[in-house]
Amino acid sequence: MEYFRSGLKSVLGANPPGSQPTGAETVERLVSRVSTSTLLEDRRDACRALKALSKKYRLEVGAQGMDVLRQILELDRSDSEIVGYCLDTLCNITAKEVFEEESENNLNMKVNVGEQFTEMFLKNPENVALVLGFLEEYDFRVRWPAVKLLTSLIASKPKEIQDIILVSPMGVSKLMDLLLENREVIRNDALLLLINLTKSNANIQKIVAFENASTGFSTLLKTKGGPMAELS
Repeated sequence: MEYFRSGLKSVLGANPPGSQPTGAETVERLVSRVSTSTLLEDRRDACRALKALSKKYRLEVGAQGMDVLRQILELDRSDSEIVGYCLDTLCNITAKEVFEEESENNLNMKVNVGEQFTEMFLKNPENVALVLGFLEEYDFRVRWPAVKLLTSLIASKPKEIQDIILVSPMGVSKLMDLLLENREVIRNDALLLLINLTKSNANIQKIVAFENASTGFSTLLKTKGGPMAELS
């Protein structure tokens, strides 16, 4: 924890003697650092810090940082490390679950914060298309959090995600390709995502059935067993 505090000071700068920034102030300074810094290393450090704060200060990070994080996914998409931090942070702020470390203000809110941020994220379908694009990146730091973010989004807004993916070029096919992943954690998470995606949607079910027939995925699903068998 002390290492994290010292690292945070190096990103934010020293505070005046006797003053302690609030969570909202800390998040605000980090978001400003991400949006204004011309150095990739500085943006990366600030995104790493935002990820570390995104559970305890989910409301602050989501309200102040969602747009900036989305911009970074485009600006720095060639840097796997910063992309991974952004995807993980977005996954945390859109999660349907309530985290133990969330501040009491968040816990006492009557609305589900994760669902609200999911709705905001989905207002621009290009956001989902951007995340789908990261599924094509082999780097574990990018591909796995992209799968987790899509899983988080569909947990809150299944119909909206289904509609967006249906009109995204090769959207379902990109997910189907992950069933050939040699890294089990990604493969299984992608499969569970596909299972949720096909629920109550005949059009997506038809696409999945066609992919199974044309590529031999059905044989793979049956031989893997476990959650794999549910889609065969």
